[in-house]
Order: sequence, then structure tokens, then C-alpha cells
Amino acid sequence: MKTTRTLTLLGLFLSFFVIISCKKNDLATVDSKESATGKAPVTESNVIESVPLSPDLPDCNTHCIDPGGPFVESSGSKTQTWGNPSNPQHWKTVSHIAYNTTTSFIVKVTFTQSGGNASNTVSVTAFGSTQSVTTLASGATATFTFALPAEWNACDNVPFSIYQEGQNSPMNLSCSYNLYGVCANKNCETSFIGEAKACGNQREAEYTFTSEEAITGFKIQGGLTNFTGENADVIVEYGSNITKTQWTPGGSSNRIIKVEGDIDACETITIRITWNSTNSGGIITGSWSVSANGAEIAPSVAGLTCN
Repeated sequence: MKTTRTLTLLGLFLSFFVIISCKKNDLATVDSKESATGKAPVTESNVIESVPLSPDLPDCNTHCIDPGGPFVESSGSKTQTWGNPSNPQHWKTVSHIAYNTTTSFIVKVTFTQSGGNASNTVSVTAFGSTQSVTTLASGATATFTFALPAEWNACDNVPFSIYQEGQNSPMNLSCSYNLYGVCANKNCETSFIGEAKACGNQREAEYTFTSEEAITGFKIQGGLTNFTGENADVIVEYGSNITKTQWTPGGSSNRIIKVEGDIDACETITIRITWNSTNSGGIITGSWSVSANGAEIAPSVAGLTCN
């Protein structure tokens, strides 16, 4: 009996020793892998779900938007973290702002990454259509503009999704926005005016265009006299899908500026141009015009004069 008990205890001890040895071998295997790569084992990614930043939006049944803004913006974000939290942990965030104008649904997407690295593809899908950019720098914003359906109404719900890939695993954001109707017409009138803001060798001119009706594809074009130096600085406020080009005709000292884009009904666009010149005083610009579909839509503005 005593001999049997002793053998049993000895068997249990040997079994325990074998189990402990296996555990130590497993740990040693992990340690050796870590030493070989110089990195700690990768931890699983953690995703913080979309966080609405503007939950208290006005009621779309009672609130309306003016054609020239301001518009009702909804916003949200999603963050993904990975790596060892004390190593330190890496993260990336996709945030967005969404709103509608009288003619468009607009989503602005911003990407940020803890190491300052750029994103790969960022895309937005709405109304069955997908728009994308192939890369987006950390801290940068991409704007995606979708035309509203012809028969849209206030409070129509627009589902949209945002997809981001690169810098760890992809992220998807599923969102929605209730459209806001347009306030009653303010009886605005189409106008196009210009004003000389600064003369001397450093000049500034400002042009303002208001459209009674929404226009897709307007063109504003004019010249700057006695132009010297680098490109003129052209700043455009409001409007959408804006493009700016400039050039100097052969053998001329004048600079041609062209601004194209879309404008909502009763919206006002401001164009501010600054440039260097070789003389002071006198007429500082040529004639400027605004047109659409090959026809002028407002009287042209004659050359601006410095007093």
C-alpha cells in the first residue's frame, strides 16, 4: 500500500514537471521570435465606432437654408488603433462633414494618422455613385460633391458611406443625412461688379458676382495690366467646382485670369486678386466679363482705375 502511494505521487510529480517544461518551451519560442524580429507580438486592432460630433441639428421640417449659405453641417469620426499601447500605440482617424446646398450634396473627408503618413484610397458613395481620391495626406481634406436628384425634397434621407484604406486595415463608415429645403426666394438680382483695392507696385482688385439663378459652368475672365513677377494670387470665396487658370499672351505685359465653376441661386462669389506691377496709378485691369454657355449673363466691368 505504501509502495503504491509512493509510485502514484512520483507519477503526478513527473506529469507536473512535463507540463511545466512544455509551458516554458512555448514561452521560449515566443521570446526567440521576438528577439529575432526585434518587435513585440502584434496586438489586435481596436476600432472606436463613429462618433457624431454635431447631434443637435435643427429640424429639417421647420428649418431651411439660404441659397448662399450658411448650410447645416453634420459631422462624425471613426478612429482605429493598433500596436502595443506603451510602444506607443498607432492610430488613424477618418472624420467627415456633410451638408446640402440647393443643388448638391457635399461630403468633406479629413484623414489624420499618428505618424503623419498619408492614406491610400479614400472614397465616398452616395446616390449609387462612388467618387474617390487615390491618396490623402495626413491632416488634409478631400471634398466630394454629388448632384441632388431632380425631384429632391426637404427631409429626404441620404445614406452615404466612406471607405478608407492604407495604414493598417481598411475602415468603413456608414452614415446618413437629412436634406434641408431652400428658403423662399429673396428676389436677388444678377450683378457683376469690380473694385480696385490697392494700387502702387503691389496691387489688389476684387470682383463680386451674384446670380439670380443657379448656373452650372460659369466663366469669369479678365486681365491685369503691367504684370510682373510670379503668378498672381487668386482667392475665390464660395461657389463650387471652382477652377482657376492664368497666363500671359505672347509679347504682352498683361496677365489673363480665368475662373470657372458653378453657382447656386442667389449665391455671391467673391474673387480677390493680388499681383506685382511695374508702375503705379492709372488703369490696373482690363475689361472683365462673366458668361455661361457662350453668352454674357451680366454687363462686363470696364478696367479698374486707381486714383
